[in-house]
Amino acid sequence: MAGAETEMPAVRRLGNTFFASLLTLIGRTTVTDSASGMRVFRRGVLDLLSPLPDGLNLTPVMSTRAVHEGITLVELPIPYRERVGDSKLSVARDGMRFLTTMVTTALAYNPVRIFGALGLGGMAIAGLTLAGLAWMRFQGTTTLGPLGTFAVFAALVCGVAGVTVFALGASFNYLVSLFYNRPIRQGLFRQPILTRPVETLFLPVGLVAGIAGLTMAGTSLWLSLRGWPIERLWLYLMASAMAMLTGIQLVLWWLMASVLRELSARMLADPAARKDSRV
Repeated sequence: MAGAETEMPAVRRLGNTFFASLLTLIGRTTVTDSASGMRVFRRGVLDLLSPLPDGLNLTPVMSTRAVHEGITLVELPIPYRERVGDSKLSVARDGMRFLTTMVTTALAYNPVRIFGALGLGGMAIAGLTLAGLAWMRFQGTTTLGPLGTFAVFAALVCGVAGVTVFALGASFNYLVSLFYNRPIRQGLFRQPILTRPVETLFLPVGLVAGIAGLTMAGTSLWLSLRGWPIERLWLYLMASAMAMLTGIQLVLWWLMASVLRELSARMLADPAARKDSRV
């Protein structure tokens, strides 16, 4: 996969390209082939790579562990000849096994890198949808058809789910830190972009979202009592529900992350705890 002559079938080559690109993305290390069985490594790295599965997903899991353990990888182009006889590789079954084991292995090292990206994607979809609705209102549109109504529904789901998944990933990083007994990674990006842990923003953002949702709900109730039809208020009620649910989740995730951060700091500061954790 690094440029040498190859007779690899097109489907398998496409699959190898996909998995190599996935590992490059989640591991922040350029890899052209994550599944090649032609590899040499020092015996000393086995402790860092173990345990490994027994199936054909042995090699992609090994590659995923290697990039997250900071092991230096060097790739050399090798020619590829098609196997004589029948291959044991099933594109569908083994492809799904490759994907699930690579993702779960990466999550065991830096959950926020994957969960954070998914969460930001969900929040981006919600933000773009709400911006589109605001633009339509600015242009004078006062009614929504079936597609517009479904877009509002999708924005609500993506927004709440995005916040939940992002916060879950940030909290999982503390659990990983406790398990490996080492400082928390700020690994959503290559370098930290915040001087403080990202979960410190959960409380103020959650409180602001909750207060905004309550204010919008109270205003909608007041307007409905003054005779406004529900057709004019349902969108505001959905937005207030989204804001309140998001606020509640962020405050709860902040509480959990605060406890996990304290436990992680105490374990790292206590030599006896570190010694016991290795027994």
